[in-house]
Amino acid sequence: MSTARFEAFLARIYVDAEARARFLADPRGEAMRAGLAEREVSALEKIDRVGLELAAQSLQRKRRRRFRRLFHTR
Repeated sequence: MSTARFEAFLARIYVDAEARARFLADPRGEAMRAGLAEREVSALEKIDRVGLELAAQSLQRKRRRRFRRLFHTR
């Protein structure tokens, strides 16, 4: 397994809505284009889609809160 590449791919689909949409439309194709190993591709085809969306939403909320704390005065 190419752990670093796999982790980078996961991170991208969690934080990038366009990358996530492309992945959800064609999981195998997107994973293959990312150069992932067959074992990784197979694992991603079985990903919990609802869980992926929920995690992505949670990360987005956390990023917004952090941004507000850093750049907005109270």
